[in-house]
Parts: sequence; structure tokens; C-alpha cells
Amino acid sequence: MSNEENKKGVSRRSFIKGAAIGTVAIASAGSLIGCSPQEETPNAGETPAESSTPSFLKKPDPIPDSAIKETVTADVVVVGAGMSGLCAAMAAAEEGAKVVIVEKTANVNFRGNDYGAIGSKMQKQINNQINKMEAVQEIMRYNAYKGNQRVVSLWAENSGMVADWIMAKAEGYGCKPKAVPLDETVTPGTTIKGFPTLSFRMDPSEAAISDAPTGTDPWTASMRYTLKQGCIDAGVQIYFETPAVQLIREDKGRVTGVIAGAEGAYTKFVGQKGIILCSGDYNADKEMREYYIPSTKYIQANMFEMVNGPINTGDGHKMGMWVGAAIDEFPHAPMYFDFAVPGAPILADALMRQPWLNVNERGLRYCNEELPYAYLCNAQRQQPELVRWAIWDAKWPEEAPSFKVVACKDMRTNFHNPENVKAYIEKGYIRSAETLEELADKIEVPKDNFLKTVARYNELAQLGEDLDFGKRAACLTTVEKPTFYAAPLGTALLVTLGGLKINEQLQVLDEEQNVIPGLYAAGNASGSYYANDYCVNLPGNSHGRAFTFGYLAGKNVVALG
Repeated sequence: MSNEENKKGVSRRSFIKGAAIGTVAIASAGSLIGCSPQEETPNAGETPAESSTPSFLKKPDPIPDSAIKETVTADVVVVGAGMSGLCAAMAAAEEGAKVVIVEKTANVNFRGNDYGAIGSKMQKQINNQINKMEAVQEIMRYNAYKGNQRVVSLWAENSGMVADWIMAKAEGYGCKPKAVPLDETVTPGTTIKGFPTLSFRMDPSEAAISDAPTGTDPWTASMRYTLKQGCIDAGVQIYFETPAVQLIREDKGRVTGVIAGAEGAYTKFVGQKGIILCSGDYNADKEMREYYIPSTKYIQANMFEMVNGPINTGDGHKMGMWVGAAIDEFPHAPMYFDFAVPGAPILADALMRQPWLNVNERGLRYCNEELPYAYLCNAQRQQPELVRWAIWDAKWPEEAPSFKVVACKDMRTNFHNPENVKAYIEKGYIRSAETLEELADKIEVPKDNFLKTVARYNELAQLGEDLDFGKRAACLTTVEKPTFYAAPLGTALLVTLGGLKINEQLQVLDEEQNVIPGLYAAGNASGSYYANDYCVNLPGNSHGRAFTFGYLAGKNVVALG
């Protein structure tokens, strides 16, 4: 190790060391379902087709009847008790179908605070009007038109109706839906196209809070309880701790069931009308993640599995491909966010994530700091190190709220909480100094570069025009009043967004774009929607897609059976 590496508190090598525990946990997770990831992945710039076949694409031998201890027959079998799976099961049950869910964990699993919809009753109450075609076109622009616009339009056309369905059920369970105010997700004057909030949230009932796992935020608790209890009351039977292992399909015929459970004691779940894959993404399978999203290799040192840890290992994707399903074009879209602070995942406070001056490890500014999350992460990934330093000064209590950059709930809190800043300084997450020279020393960037960068930034702020990167004037503030602050921010991966190709009936397609009879997909197991980056300009649209497509898949599987 060089002297420079020894000195640096946030060097590439130190990131890798700090991430080792999380990486080991992720790698070991695949063994729980017999799909243990291997280390062999494509080289940089190499497409999957040019590399050796990864383990997850090697179709396993069919599970023999002798290994199956029980058979359960239903009209509809849903794989996964997340947001899309619960909506699919409840919607199908409401049509009179006998429905079972197989879930690999001991409980229902999803997170989420804002739930994006267009045209819901809640939005109409606050006169929130969204042009559906413009919203669809924005998602298509983000995905470079790799998505299926008919599939994307399903969300825009149906999400309001499904949101109303959920909110009516929530009220029945004592939860209280509420609209997100219009000014909470719009960035006024931004050069990046923005939309008013699409979202609703729900305050929880006492029953929802008591039912939720420790640490669940109240809005997630409300949705979780509403969907779980709705399934129970609709007669859906949930088989917990029953991981799905293989789909059943003879040659190119119909998918008739799924085998799930522990090796040596498998259960065959027969779905007479169909199987719906709602098994989530594949962020916890390192081999699969790096195969389809090579950029994740370059942020591994500061990437945290933030949502479900080792749970989501692409089970539905793998099972689908083993029976002939097509998957989205390489490379897949990640949902990158800047929630990560080295050594403290999910810490990145609203204050740290405001559009302050950002510098790289050489003390140089390199981007417009008010870009959407994924754009910031993409720009950061091109820098010589993995962390960007956010730099601000003592004027922050007045300046941070004035930016009105509030595209995520974490950007709306803690603006006026000096105790947070004090605590973060004590823990080393924020560095502070009374002079810029001292701050440069503390963050270990070249002092001359840093001082010139700050001087140039102050010049632009006083001019009121960002001639270097085009940030709007309202976000240009000088860095000149002690105390000075710096926080290191890294890239975090929330979920992966590539999935099995589907049509507008949510039926899974094969490589020839033909329907695989009896097989449906929703949520992050489904594709034909995202590519390149997550469209953060439409807040909550990922959760909105999950509940909308889950609902529609449940209705369609019964109708088309």
C-alpha cells in the first residue's frame, strides 16, 4: 500500500475493505435456493454473449416426482409476497379464484413511501393534473425507447384506478391515505424536466404498526398491512418460508405449476389458470447483477444492499429463463441513488444531499450538482475515486430549504436540526473546519486545486450564472462563511430494474416474442419498461408500476386462464 493510500480515509482500497462483510453476505445468499452465484462475470466492455455461460443461465435438471412430498392445486399461484404479488393475489381472489402465494421468507416483503399514480381521486382533490402521454413519453425517453410503450402506458392508464382500490381498502383497515403536496416533489426552475408529485401516502393504524417488523417506517407499514390483510380476508393462502425453485413446463407447452420448498421436501403448486412471477429483483445475486449491469462492479466498494439484503436473488428471472422466457436487452437499468455514506449505509441526510458544491478526490468540480440521482451517480462513477465530497458552509440553515430540491422524502427532513450535524461530525461522517485550507487537509484533497475550485464556484455564485455546468442560479451559493463542512457521498443500488419481457396483458414472452401460456410477471420480475436509468422525474412510478401490474396480472390470469 502506498503512503497516499495509507493517508486517505476514503480510498478505493478502504472502501473495498469496508464493503467486504456486505459482499460476503450477498454472495452467500444464493446458496439458500440452490442458485449459488459464481465469481465469473464478463470483462469490462464485454457483452454477456461474448462471455462464458454464467451459472444462473445453466438450466438445472428437472426435479423428479420422487422429490415432491405434496401437491397443492389452485386456480392461481403467485410467486412472491411483495407489493406486486399481494396485489396480484388479492385481485385474482376477488374474481372468485382460489389463490396461493409462495414466499421464500417468513413474512411479506417490500418497502416504499411514495406510491405513484395518475388520475387518482386523491390527486383530483388537490387539483394535481398529469398529462398521461407526457408521463409515458418521459419514461420512454429515460429508457431510450427500449421499453414497450404499450406496457408503459398500462401504468399511466390504470394506476389511478388501482390506487383508488388500494386506498379504499386502507381506509377499511383504519389507515389514512393522503396526497403528497404539489410542492414537495417539484424542483422549481430546474433545467431537468420535472413533474408534480404522482404520489399518495398512508398514515398507519395501530394494527398496522403492531404488525410491522421493527424499524418499518409508518407509510410502508400502512401499505404492508393493507395488502397483507386484504389477501387474508380475500381467502388467499400464503405459504411462507417456501422458496420457488422451478417452473413446470413440458417442452414448449403451458406452464402448469411451480415447485417450491426445501430440498427433499418439495411441494408442487399447480396453477390451473396460471402462475404469476412477482419475485422481485436480483440485486442480491452478485453474479447476475454484474452480468447484466456491469457498472455495479465499479461501485461495489461503496454499494449497500439497502432494501432486502440477501432476499432478492432473481429467482423468478432464472426460473422464467429456464423455461424459455426472454429477458430485457443488456445492459439492464439500475436504480442508483446517492444514499450512501462510507461506513454508514442509508445515512445520507437531506442536508448532505442538497446541491452544494461537489468535488472529486482531486479537489475539482465535475458536474451540475442538482442533477437527478442516477445522473449524479453516473457522473461520480467516472471520477478517479468512488466518493464525491459535498461542500457547504455555515449559511446552510437558510440555504438548504431555499433550494426546494425535494424529490425524495429524505430531502424533506432535518434541514433545521443542528444536532444531527453535530452528531455526524462526532462520528466522522461530516468533516468540519474553520478555514478552507484546514478542510482541504481533513478531506485529503490537493489544497491548491480545492481553493481554486471554491474561488471559481464563489465567482459563479456571485455572477448568478453557472457558466461551467449549467446549474440553476437558485442553487448557486457561495462557500465563504465559517464553519465549513464536507461530507463524502457514494453510490447505492436500491434495486435492479431488468426483467422478463411481457406484453400488455402481463404475459411473459419467449425469445420470438410469443406468449408462454400460463405464465405472467409483475413488479421487478417483469421487464419491457425500464432501461438505462430509473425515471426519477416521476416520483413513485416504480411502486406504482408494482401495484398496478400486480393488480392487472391478477385480473388477467383469471380472465384469460
